[in-house]
Amino acid sequence: MSDVIVPPIPLSLWHLPTVGGLVVPWITPRTADGRYLLGSVDRDRMGRALLNRWCGVCGRPLENRAVLMMRLSDLPRQCTSEPALHPWCAAYTSKSCPMIGGRLDHYRSSLPPLDTNMLPAPDASARQGAAAEPWFAVWLAGYQIITDHGNLAASYAGTKPLRVRPITWQLPNIL
Repeated sequence: MSDVIVPPIPLSLWHLPTVGGLVVPWITPRTADGRYLLGSVDRDRMGRALLNRWCGVCGRPLENRAVLMMRLSDLPRQCTSEPALHPWCAAYTSKSCPMIGGRLDHYRSSLPPLDTNMLPAPDASARQGAAAEPWFAVWLAGYQIITDHGNLAASYAGTKPLRVRPITWQLPNIL
């Protein structure tokens, strides 16, 4: 369930490095030996993107609309620790990221080797080897930055989303 899909890279993302034909998101950490840790997050860049309202994929300022990529468990809390994305960056991510695109059925069972100056994501141990959750794209005209369990997060609590679009959620076949 982990087929590699290499969608075309939008012109707006050509400034970013690639690995295996896929864009490396701006918030992805890079080790001292040059490896990108896809599926991991550089906590410093994540915080800067949240506070400055920069897209987590391209690193550029967000405009009128923002999209939060959220797991099913994030929806009731109305917040996520990952920065919002431009709509076109969210569309690319839905096609290129195997977790968000639903091509992985479990999170990785071990953490990638981190440099000594890197920290794992706050929820890394809870997700290790766990079943993948359904993903949703939450379209917003704006959001607030809050602190959630000691970490910065993008929240839309108190505002109505423009749209909540399932990416991998499917209703059971009842017919």
